[in-house]
Amino acid sequence: MAIRIITKCLWGLFIAGIAVLALVLMLIGFNLKHVGAVYSSVNSGKTSLESSLHLAQSGDFKGANKAADEAVASFSTASKEVSSLRIGPFVYIKIFASYKKDAEHLVSAGKSLAEAMEAATSYGSGLGDIIASNGGTTFSKLPIDERRRILSTIYSADVSLKTVNEKLTASLKDIEEIKSFKWFGPLSARLEELKEKISLGQRTIEEASPLTRLLPSLLGYPNTSRYLLILQNSDELRPTGGFVGTYGVIQTKDGDFERFETHDIYHLDMPVKDKISIAPPAPLKTYLGVDKWYMRDANWSPDWPTSARELLRFYKLENAAMPTPDPISDFDGVIAITPELITDLMKLTGPITIQGETYTPQNFVDLLQYKVEKDYVRLGTPSWQRKEVIGDISKEMKQRLLDLPLGRWPEMINLISDNVARKNILLFSNDANLQKLISEQGWSGEVRHDWGDYLMVVDANMAALKTDAVMDRQIEYNIEEGNDNLTAKVILRYSHNGNFDWKTTRYRTYTRVYVPSGSRLIKASGQSQGEVSVGEESGKTYFAAFLSVEPGQIGQLVFEYELPADIFANMQKYHNYRLTIQKQPGKQLSRLAVDLGFKNKIKSYSPANFYSTAADASRLTASGDLKIDRSFFIEF
Repeated sequence: MAIRIITKCLWGLFIAGIAVLALVLMLIGFNLKHVGAVYSSVNSGKTSLESSLHLAQSGDFKGANKAADEAVASFSTASKEVSSLRIGPFVYIKIFASYKKDAEHLVSAGKSLAEAMEAATSYGSGLGDIIASNGGTTFSKLPIDERRRILSTIYSADVSLKTVNEKLTASLKDIEEIKSFKWFGPLSARLEELKEKISLGQRTIEEASPLTRLLPSLLGYPNTSRYLLILQNSDELRPTGGFVGTYGVIQTKDGDFERFETHDIYHLDMPVKDKISIAPPAPLKTYLGVDKWYMRDANWSPDWPTSARELLRFYKLENAAMPTPDPISDFDGVIAITPELITDLMKLTGPITIQGETYTPQNFVDLLQYKVEKDYVRLGTPSWQRKEVIGDISKEMKQRLLDLPLGRWPEMINLISDNVARKNILLFSNDANLQKLISEQGWSGEVRHDWGDYLMVVDANMAALKTDAVMDRQIEYNIEEGNDNLTAKVILRYSHNGNFDWKTTRYRTYTRVYVPSGSRLIKASGQSQGEVSVGEESGKTYFAAFLSVEPGQIGQLVFEYELPADIFANMQKYHNYRLTIQKQPGKQLSRLAVDLGFKNKIKSYSPANFYSTAADASRLTASGDLKIDRSFFIEF
């Protein structure tokens, strides 16, 4: 009986197996045409998409756009064919249903990617047509209507870039939904690679999008723009990058510079010295020996938006008090630059010859300083006119940049973007929306308010000539976790590598160390005179001291303090620690060393490429430079 029952079960299983096999064969037969069509369409779409990318990289946006259109059509066909696949009762078997769903996501991801390429190349094709129609003419030689057309195209790019970003996001979302094929190594690896490329594309768009809104505004489109230009000498370091030795007025309309001129700051300050009486910040009075505050010292706050507003306020006050006021007293914003930007731009424009002297990236700073500080006497130039050469160089530089072929503009924009990151350019706009955009991109030079720990060291040259040019700085930041707090120590070392001469003397700096608001100073040492000051500014606590360093010597300031209780509490609650170290704008390239000691074991940390090593299970050490702002993140 038992054998008969088993035999019937086996026979039943055999019959069921035959039935399932027959059903599978039937499904394959019914879907074979659709499977082949899906494969063919996806392969065609992939080929067209790769062709579009290659053509775009070579500058053929029309061809790239046509190939992108073909890719969209191919993936659309594949999408229809996938939808036509029928799996009948296998819909109740999870693995079969998952495979079909993943196939739909894969095809949809390809279609979204092709649509993103289509939108991007369509915009590129339109801009390329404008450039091609002008036969490679430089921007400065274009008719005003063509300039307006180019700026209008750039101005409207934000809509196209938004579409591209939306399509990339949709593609990435579909790829994230693909689950069942992860067991297949080659496909899984290709999907991960694709995700990385899409993410890179999105980051590129995020960087480019603000420029398409900011560049037209700076060039006077769609409305006339007026900007106050501030030239900061980083060899004479001040909080936002350097001493304000020269200012300028820029007025643009539809890409045309209706006004571009620079003036010695003393041409504004000196004529009104008996008409304006504003008390300076106490350190300027104590260590610089001044009893009145003028525009040349107005960039006292390390928060650029704050200093920019002060510069605008001083300009308006002083200009109104001039014997013949300038008709322009209200500006759309302020642009501050350091000499490092000029030397970088010379790599694009080539050397500039003014009054028989050739300025190159290598000699620009030293030669210009000699011309305006010493050589003007030999040449018989009145001291009142000694800085006119700066205006001549600026005008020639401006014209050279406008004379660059339009095809080299991306190169120029990349160079400027790099200088913005290194804070050789600071931007401020009175337009709230534009200022918000500048701030979001990290171009505003403002004191940051990220959560977690914070440090910014700000030096101000106090009557030390151009001595910052020969100073080396080292910042050491140490953290030790106690039973119920975090104790920090900042060690600042200043190495004076110069001698006494016409532009170098003993170094005199008023140094402020900005830390999280509520930090409590435990002890400090190293100041040359006066007491260490403690105050609140820009949402931070600061410790300040004056230091003097002789040539060939090394000076040192040390601040030890307890971080606010909320930073320690959040570290315990969320099991992580974040540190932001901001770079002061200006030339100085500080060496940075970080030593962070905790009680809990470190699970992960970033950035891994900042020469960071886990010295032991609960300590992280890192070293490098401070060319740009740095952030560290640790998880326990």
